[in-house]
Amino acid sequence: MNGTDAVDGGTAEATASGHQRRRARTERVVQDATRELLAESGFGSLTIERVAERSGVAKSTIYRRYRSRNDLALAVLLDMLGDVSTLPYAKDTRQELTRLVDRTVDLMSNSLLGRIMQGLVSEVAADVELAKTYRETVVAKRVREVTALVERGVERGELREGLDPELVTDVLLGPIYYRLFLSGEPLDERFGGQLVAALYPAFAKDHPG
Repeated sequence: MNGTDAVDGGTAEATASGHQRRRARTERVVQDATRELLAESGFGSLTIERVAERSGVAKSTIYRRYRSRNDLALAVLLDMLGDVSTLPYAKDTRQELTRLVDRTVDLMSNSLLGRIMQGLVSEVAADVELAKTYRETVVAKRVREVTALVERGVERGELREGLDPELVTDVLLGPIYYRLFLSGEPLDERFGGQLVAALYPAFAKDHPG
């Protein structure tokens, strides 16, 4: 390689690096604007036009990165989700399960993250690509957390071997979404304890399975 080749290679690398930084800055500005709009007026009022106006980024640029407002909201959700965990720790597995339910209720009811998740529910049902990404990220993260809790409970000798973590996730957290979206029954401070009290005998080691 001669000196010219080295210079050209360095220039190309610097150009690519500069492009990546500009792209990252643009995505951050767009996601920050999306988060602000979601916090102010919710998912129902979110549009690409409003994001473009708030961020100062052209609609065409936003559409090159995101198919729709659904993709935008999901990108914000995933960015926020990285810093959030509902996985509790306690010496007693039953208490861990109760805390898991309580933290999930609080997350869904009292945070921007929860409002975004609620806003995306109907969109996930209608958008195959969005549903796939949602399952592979949001749902998979929750299942991993419950899996860790179940494995710890089995190691302690408190939960029976062979428990399916996905099924535990379904029966433990499904009632939260049922109350949020269907029945309208309260999700108060007693709910977690009552739910785990009803389900725990089926999880416990002495259950016949």
